[in-house]
Amino acid sequence: MKSMKGPKKVEIEVEMSGGPVSDMAEEAEYMDEQKFMDMAPKGKFTPRALMPLVKETNKMLPLFGQEPDYPAIREELGQLPIDFVRVLSMFKAAVDDAIEADVVSPDMAIDLSVIKDDTGLMLLAGKLNSLQKSMEFKRFLKEPMKEEEMSTVDEERSPMPEMGDDEIDAAFMDRM
Repeated sequence: MKSMKGPKKVEIEVEMSGGPVSDMAEEAEYMDEQKFMDMAPKGKFTPRALMPLVKETNKMLPLFGQEPDYPAIREELGQLPIDFVRVLSMFKAAVDDAIEADVVSPDMAIDLSVIKDDTGLMLLAGKLNSLQKSMEFKRFLKEPMKEEEMSTVDEERSPMPEMGDDEIDAAFMDRM
């Protein structure tokens, strides 16, 4: 009796650079980066105001399941870093949802477009401090999203009518 051997192991190397999928991914990443660059507050920001904002940001991160490890900013900046703007945008989206659900007051809204100097940074740090201490906000963040919030289907649209085989064939023929 002959012994049976398993299939040979074949290694294939795939290069991921170039190609339409890679180009689309790079373009999407660029567009995402550009969105946050446009959103980033610009002005004169000193470490005196940046340090408290980073401190409050690090206190908020665990509420979002993230490590409180944003590094200290110790130099003067003319624009907030893009990765920091991403974090603040995450906070903004959650606060907007909490305002809509009547969990927090509308005066807690985060508007990055009005931040032009240290005063704006300090006001934002104060809001983050209040939010991370708010039991209602913490409870809101822990609640699972309701099904209607998770649904991506536009409920105002009517469903597609049922079509028979002949109607489907006719529809395809019309497109050719």
